[in-house]
Amino acid sequence: MSESSDAALNQTLPEKIAAALAERIVDGRYPPGSRLVEAVLSREFGSSHGPVRDALRLLQSAGLVTILPYRGAVVTDVTVREIREIYQVRAALVGLRARWIAEDPQRGELLEKVAEPIARLQKLAGKDAEAYTRTALQVNRTFTESLGNRWLRATLNSLMLQTSRYTRLALASPAHQRLSARQWQALLEAIQVGDGDRAESIAATLSQATRDAAIRHLENPARGAPPAAAGKGNARRKAST
Repeated sequence: MSESSDAALNQTLPEKIAAALAERIVDGRYPPGSRLVEAVLSREFGSSHGPVRDALRLLQSAGLVTILPYRGAVVTDVTVREIREIYQVRAALVGLRARWIAEDPQRGELLEKVAEPIARLQKLAGKDAEAYTRTALQVNRTFTESLGNRWLRATLNSLMLQTSRYTRLALASPAHQRLSARQWQALLEAIQVGDGDRAESIAATLSQATRDAAIRHLENPARGAPPAAAGKGNARRKAST
């Protein structure tokens, strides 16, 4: 069973609802400003209001929604300041993650899991933005779930709810896809030989490059659209009555 399957089995109902809603926010089905209404979501997920309310609080903690008086939960906007701040933290943490993995004598099992998807990134880069993004996010999850340190694992998983939105912005660019694929391959090679210093440096650089590409996209959207949202003239939808 995959790490993502194991994680799904261990999730509470609010966590499952939050994950489903986060996916919709990340892929553009719920763009910034969309209202997420408890009554509608309760009917959709077949649950009482309690789990939905808890799920929305989880999304608020992750920075994906803001809960406003008389309006309920509203999907947050994407800002340059937030991208800079969150990636300042993420770059340090993924660097630490890479170092620990590279220096782990038991890293062989992880390397077997990620070698094929990282090789697939080379083939997808510049050709299929949606497939590239899905694969890159899955590789990221696999790296994080391999960590023995539950605090770093939990922190990175929490950050990923928000940074997945920015990853999609960045990977709308074919040029960034190709750069990302090269960096993932270089990271794999550094981990294979147990070079913690190099692995940490490459992972942090990859995170910073994603930050920069996301900011460029945000400042000049004409250069590309998020993979799942491209071409959707009427993408703005509300989960409301």
